[in-house]
Amino acid sequence: MEAPVQAPPLLIKDAYSIWMKRIFKLALGAGSAAAALSGCSGSQQKQEKPNIVFFFADDIGAECFTCYGGADYETPNVDELSRHGIMYTNMNAQPLSSPSRVQVMTGMYNDRNYVAFGYMNDDEHYFPQLARQAGYSTAIVGKWQLGRSRAMLPKCGFDEFFCSQIEMYLESRGERQTDRYANSMWDNNGERYDFAIYGPDAMKDYAFDYMDRQIEAGKPFMLYYTEPLVHTPHTSTPDDLDWDNVYESRFSAGADTSYFRDMVRYMDKQLGEFVKYLKDKGVWDNTILIFASDNGTSTRIVSKTSDGHRYHGGKGEPTYLGTHVPLIITWGDRLAGKKAGHLADLTDILPTIADIVGVEIPEDWGPLDGVSLYPEISGTGEVEKDLVLVHFNPLWPTTPSPKASRYAMNDTYAYFWDGRIYNYREDPEFKDPVLYDDAPQELKDAVSAIKARVDEMKDFYPDKPGAPRRGNYKTFYDFAPPQNPF
Repeated sequence: MEAPVQAPPLLIKDAYSIWMKRIFKLALGAGSAAAALSGCSGSQQKQEKPNIVFFFADDIGAECFTCYGGADYETPNVDELSRHGIMYTNMNAQPLSSPSRVQVMTGMYNDRNYVAFGYMNDDEHYFPQLARQAGYSTAIVGKWQLGRSRAMLPKCGFDEFFCSQIEMYLESRGERQTDRYANSMWDNNGERYDFAIYGPDAMKDYAFDYMDRQIEAGKPFMLYYTEPLVHTPHTSTPDDLDWDNVYESRFSAGADTSYFRDMVRYMDKQLGEFVKYLKDKGVWDNTILIFASDNGTSTRIVSKTSDGHRYHGGKGEPTYLGTHVPLIITWGDRLAGKKAGHLADLTDILPTIADIVGVEIPEDWGPLDGVSLYPEISGTGEVEKDLVLVHFNPLWPTTPSPKASRYAMNDTYAYFWDGRIYNYREDPEFKDPVLYDDAPQELKDAVSAIKARVDEMKDFYPDKPGAPRRGNYKTFYDFAPPQNPF
């Protein structure tokens, strides 16, 4: 396996110069790239395994998308994707980013291996390792946030990475810079930091260059694109007039929600650019594209749905609005317009990718909690998932979480560790509980299986310690003052 070509470390001003030259080069090369497509066809035909692009958005719940009943935002590319793939209508994440990302990487619920916010042990088993084992080139582009160690990403199975929030995160913030958007710094394969006028644009450029190289080599690829949009700070984007006219809008505080709508539009635009890229390169029909999000929308955001309801976002909240996120999977145009209403969650990503790449998960990786969705993707069978476990215990090193909870969901109900029961179909904000001891027998019977899963940890309490740390690295939050993000 060839290591990615690296350049010597650069000064920030040198990185800025290279960045501007790259933009100019891309603009000049657009026409020649299109003309060269026919020349790539031979190498594309050499590989038959489907490519995988996992586009993972940040802090946006299902209620924000028109195809999921949203009425406030422009999401034409996500909506179009839903007409060419399988749209999962009951997909669930954890209510916050780090817990969700550990689930994605390991295929396990957080009660098995979650350690602390912003941290993941580097001796777990991860989905990129399966893709690499199958002969895929692997890359992660975007937000990391799972341990302050550059050495982790190759251990996790990534051949290349272009990321924020590895060894530099809080240090890159300032009055005229952000950690992921305007004037941000990106870790380029642990060899240097690249300056970005706008982080998502730098990410996309790296991702397209990465895929270009794999397509030219005729090698299947697995790209994990961890989009920072639409996470705070809510700032203007390069498509907004304020980007140039109100320079301060690039760095406004996260509590200002006026640019949230523009950020949703930009995230949707990037997804559309990925689809167009794959089609232009002639690999759309041989690429499985997975679109999902890591948790619900910020609680600062109020969104209207087509049925007339208005909902505060559920990020950080142990509610259905905190966990209900989009999941749409396409394989070219062969899956047109299906809906899947069964339970699904982020633990399902690992076994699904294992089946896509054709690798059997080793027995010593278990017990895994995910269910492969590949039978639906390939049209070879149906998928059933009995329950979703939300073991939500963020474990910031600096402060306990007042929202920590443990509950499980079946097709209709959520059962909490302290005996509360909610019908999340009718009460997505979890406002009207029925206590288990007071519930009719019919309701007790309906939640018996999810109650049994919750009760497997009988000594749960909010902010119960997680799995032990086994790495010699820390999180950014180990160095932060006590804080309460809620």
